[in-house]
Amino acid sequence: MGANPDPTLTDLGFRLASPSPALRPYIQSYWAFSRAAPLRQRHEEYMHPRGGYGLAFNFGGPALLDGEGIGEPIFLDGDTTISRRMGFLGSIEMVGVRFREGGAYPFLGVPLGELRNTTRLLDAVGHTRMPELYHRLYSARTLEMRVQLLDAWLLARLASAKPQDKIIPYSLALLRDAASPHAIPQVTDRLAISQRQLERIYHCHVGMSPKQYASLLRIDSARQALRRGYAMPIGQLAAELGFYDQPHFVREFRAVVGMPPSAYRARSRQGRPEQPN
Repeated sequence: MGANPDPTLTDLGFRLASPSPALRPYIQSYWAFSRAAPLRQRHEEYMHPRGGYGLAFNFGGPALLDGEGIGEPIFLDGDTTISRRMGFLGSIEMVGVRFREGGAYPFLGVPLGELRNTTRLLDAVGHTRMPELYHRLYSARTLEMRVQLLDAWLLARLASAKPQDKIIPYSLALLRDAASPHAIPQVTDRLAISQRQLERIYHCHVGMSPKQYASLLRIDSARQALRRGYAMPIGQLAAELGFYDQPHFVREFRAVVGMPPSAYRARSRQGRPEQPN
């Protein structure tokens, strides 16, 4: 979730908070929704994938994902390879953690590839003390108090966690700079490892392959350009981002975002919600 929420997020009482310095290499931010009056109609926000995991604690009414209720009050949020719709209805009270790409593994303790595209955290991870943390967060009625509890819990997890592979932050930075799956051979050359080795490390620490991560970055770059009002032909945007041709770009964009780039641009120009076709 962005650092500059739009008015619809502001209406939901959206706030951001920073983690303690020791956690910042792993955690981008804490976030919270808190609304005094319940929502009478369903409100949906789109979550577009960038490769990072999220952890959410819901103290309000049922949250919805792609129109279906999330039964668990503690759930994984955000690590998918496609855009998802998060829905709100009724009482709104939620707090969460947004991990950086590759940052969740030391805290969750299982290969992240096993958690991809799922919300069922407790079944997969089995942290028996997570419900205790949930009840302590529920009792802490301010965001500042909840941030302190999350900091303490995550720092304790980090102290006893499996270390993050040193290759992860360096390779992620290389892929972000290149923003293209075609750069993976150069990345493996600089790291002096095979592509298969890099894929195994990414499956564990990132939850997807290097190619999938680089592809998500390219689609996100395209989406941001279209939201900012990119006026040139779609084929030119495809070429600027290094796609083989326009049909390939359109297929990949639609597979992630749920609509072709031309429809996404048209909706952005009209100020309409990002509803998939």
